Amino acid sequence: MIIENIHIVNFGKLSDFHLDLTEGVNIIEGKNESGKSTVCAFIKFVLYGLPAKAEERERAISWKSGNCAGSLTLREGERTYRIEREAVAVKNSEGKLSYRERTAVYDGETGKQAFKSSTPGEVFFGIPRTVFESTAFVGQLEGSKVGGKTLSEAAENILFSADESVNTKKAVKKLDEARVYLYHKNKRGGKIYDYINERTILAESLDEAQRNSAQIINLEGSARAISEAKAAAKQRLAAVTEELALFERYGIKKNCLKLLEEKKKSETAAQKLHELMTHDRYGESNMTDERFIELMESEKFELASLERDFENSREAIDSITKKLDKMNAKLNNFQHLGENETRDELIESAQSARKSKDLFIKICALLGALGTALAICAFALPLLAVFGAICLVGAVALLGICARKGKTEAGIYRRFGCSTRAEFEELLAAAQNDKVAISLIEESKAEALRKREYAEEKLETHKARICAILAGAQFQISGNIRKDMEEAVSLAKASLENMRSIAQEKSAADAKMQEIAAVLSTYPDEEKERAITESFDEEAMESIDFGAKKRERDFLVLSINSQTEKLHDIECELASLSSVRARPAEIAQSISALDGKIDSLTEKFEAYMLAIESIEAASGKLRDAVSPKIAKTSSKLLSGLSGGKYRTVFMDSDFGMSYSDGGITRDVSSLSAGTSDIAYISLRLALIDTLCKEFMPPLVFDESFARLDSERLALALRLIDATLGKNAQAIIFTCHKREQELSKNVIKSNILSI
Repeated sequence: MIIENIHIVNFGKLSDFHLDLTEGVNIIEGKNESGKSTVCAFIKFVLYGLPAKAEERERAISWKSGNCAGSLTLREGERTYRIEREAVAVKNSEGKLSYRERTAVYDGETGKQAFKSSTPGEVFFGIPRTVFESTAFVGQLEGSKVGGKTLSEAAENILFSADESVNTKKAVKKLDEARVYLYHKNKRGGKIYDYINERTILAESLDEAQRNSAQIINLEGSARAISEAKAAAKQRLAAVTEELALFERYGIKKNCLKLLEEKKKSETAAQKLHELMTHDRYGESNMTDERFIELMESEKFELASLERDFENSREAIDSITKKLDKMNAKLNNFQHLGENETRDELIESAQSARKSKDLFIKICALLGALGTALAICAFALPLLAVFGAICLVGAVALLGICARKGKTEAGIYRRFGCSTRAEFEELLAAAQNDKVAISLIEESKAEALRKREYAEEKLETHKARICAILAGAQFQISGNIRKDMEEAVSLAKASLENMRSIAQEKSAADAKMQEIAAVLSTYPDEEKERAITESFDEEAMESIDFGAKKRERDFLVLSINSQTEKLHDIECELASLSSVRARPAEIAQSISALDGKIDSLTEKFEAYMLAIESIEAASGKLRDAVSPKIAKTSSKLLSGLSGGKYRTVFMDSDFGMSYSDGGITRDVSSLSAGTSDIAYISLRLALIDTLCKEFMPPLVFDESFARLDSERLALALRLIDATLGKNAQAIIFTCHKREQELSKNVIKSNILSI
């Protein structure tokens, strides 16, 4: 495998660096700090990526660009591949540094990407980074030692399985861990042990589960019966609920129609009231039946008053006429009494009684007024009520005295043939002067006649006014004013009653509308719209017993709730039984499943044991067969490099080298520096010869021969050239002229400078 060229975009201190190489030995000369080690590190970076050590990673990242990138071209026979790799350093929010890498391998002929998601060094050379660094990549050997457990395990894995990632020792360890997971050697732990214990417990549970089976079956039967009854009740409840909903919508529709009917009644009544209110019956815009009735009552009262005045004036004339007729008889009677000596005493007694009565009446009126005033003021001061009561009692007592005085006075008047005090006084006046008395009576009669004429005139005027009112209100006039008024009032009352009746009808319709609207407001609009447009079987709806349906619905709800509770109790009991013991069939099935698992795991356990024994035996045989071969090859190479001085080396299982100096075996590191270096170079070449059967990787030497003398350096160059053969490559980096000068005499090489 040949590296044809190297192109470094950025890597460490190098940037935009290019190097072309050839088959065979390439000697690259450069001064110290010229970048030789950087180019070596770049080759490992492209083939295997950034190193694990943080300080080596930091050295790879360019300070200028913050990344490292580049490519190299590999050739195997006629085929070429270009490997590109880039790494970028990124800091997170906490300032911690991390790296992102991108690798791509392109086929030189097709340009297509190949070997995606693979490490190029492992793909082309078949060895991991650790093996590459311990064999083909030879750095400065001072203080370095080839071998160790890591190299030994990787070499063994490559030889054993052709895959470094398959670690035989790790495989044996994993197999043993899997074996322990299944079954311990003392048979007191592991998955098989757990399954056996679980099977024992299940077997014990099977008996108890069989006893519980009958109870579970009984409970399940009860649950099925209740569930069926509950389902039937739910079905019936749905039917009853639908019937009630249908009836409810029927009621909604009826209420909607009733609302329209009541609205029509209200509007009709309002129209009638409007027509009646706007009817101008009385010829006045502000006159109504109620006002007309009040007016007629007032006029009727006034008519009665005028009629009484007229009747009183007529009666007064009659009375005066009778007085004139009685004057002679009274005068005769007075003359008769005048002959008796007691006449003056009676007159004096009558006058005295009249004066006393008048005085007592005044006092009584005063006490009555005072008592009434005190009673009114008693609301503000309750004590005044007592004084008011005393005054009223005194007034009542004085009225009794006045009554007795009046009786005494009236008795004296009767003895003179007079019924009133006025007659008595007239009698006295007549008795004193008969002519004067008769003249006064006649004047009184004339005055009474004038009053009768005035009263009659007022009465007729009032009657005419009433007739005008009745006629203006379009009532019939018959001549009987009272009858006409009564008929007019009766008609007005009938009209008023009719208006009140219509107003009551409107009020009742409005109240009913509000009541229906309140009921309908409890339903959503879509429900009302559905009810209005829906058709109903009137006869069927009217035959529904709504109360009975509601009772049936409530009963079904209670029944379903009760059945739900019973089912819940049964389910809890079943859950309790199921949580404690599974069903016998399930336990038997679990036991059968466990038997299958135990048998299967037992087979795996036995297979693990056989595999462990086989791998351990094969691994031992491999080490026994390979180690002598590698030691033999190393001895041959070391003999050539040492000029035949050291012919035999020994090697342990971790490729640790030793030699015998005549009976005592010593570690190679005890040799001189140059001899130790050629021993380890021999081991590296022997390992490459053994591990890289298909493609030999390019051999990279970075100042690896600094401790060799010129003789051994010439031997080393000749050995490397002989080892390479065809289609192989060695890249030697040095800061000396020795490699260049010696190579001219011993080998054919490509000399470069950087």
